[in-house]
Amino acid sequence: MSEFSTRFLFFCKFRKMQKLLLSTLGIFLSPFLFSQILTVNSGSSVSIASGSSVSLGGLEIAPADTYVISGANDVSRSATAAIADSNSSVSRVYSSSALLSDFTGTLTFSYLEGELNDIAEGSLVLEIQADDDSWTTYDGTVDEVNNTVSYTFNDPVSFKAVTASSADATLTVEDIYPLDARISVYPNPTTNRVYIQGENILQAELFDLRGRKVKATNQEQIDLSDMGRGTFILKVTSDNNNSKSFKIIKK
Repeated sequence: MSEFSTRFLFFCKFRKMQKLLLSTLGIFLSPFLFSQILTVNSGSSVSIASGSSVSLGGLEIAPADTYVISGANDVSRSATAAIADSNSSVSRVYSSSALLSDFTGTLTFSYLEGELNDIAEGSLVLEIQADDDSWTTYDGTVDEVNNTVSYTFNDPVSFKAVTASSADATLTVEDIYPLDARISVYPNPTTNRVYIQGENILQAELFDLRGRKVKATNQEQIDLSDMGRGTFILKVTSDNNNSKSFKIIKK
């Protein structure tokens, strides 16, 4: 038998053993690796060690601590953009059939220029979808050379979908935690000030997406002109302890 035939036979046996091992563990990858449909059966799991990463068809998961994806769960990639109101994401969305809970570390989202839907690369932000179907925007790092958007989560976050959209037209411009409809803010997005309208406003507190308070006021406006571009949470409280939180986009 020639050296080439021996190597080819070894490769075939190796692939057969590899598929058998994955099947035994209850883990299946789609036949075409680039499509990256990952299936973890019930009772099985995939562990990603701290300091390592795994790429699911262009979504790189690099946990700060060992992260476990438990079954049953299917991770897939769609070429259909996510839509919220009149805003659209890029034409690439990663979804999991079960919630990926309490993740810390870095997510790196890859895209093709043909998937941008006329969104300027420099304005791309990461979007993750929670279990209640709401989207949250994270102003990460855009690498226009390698076509990636990445963000490091220092605090645990749970999500079931990941995509990217424009900072000027995110999927998350809706109010969150609507506890008192009598309180409203405008304009949103804004380039400098946000005005607060409501009865007997006690205070307004501005938080970044890491939960850190960056501003507070007892006035009916808050100045964001000295803040960098990004997404913030504005919590407005009235003197009767009613409150409402808004997701504010600073251009």
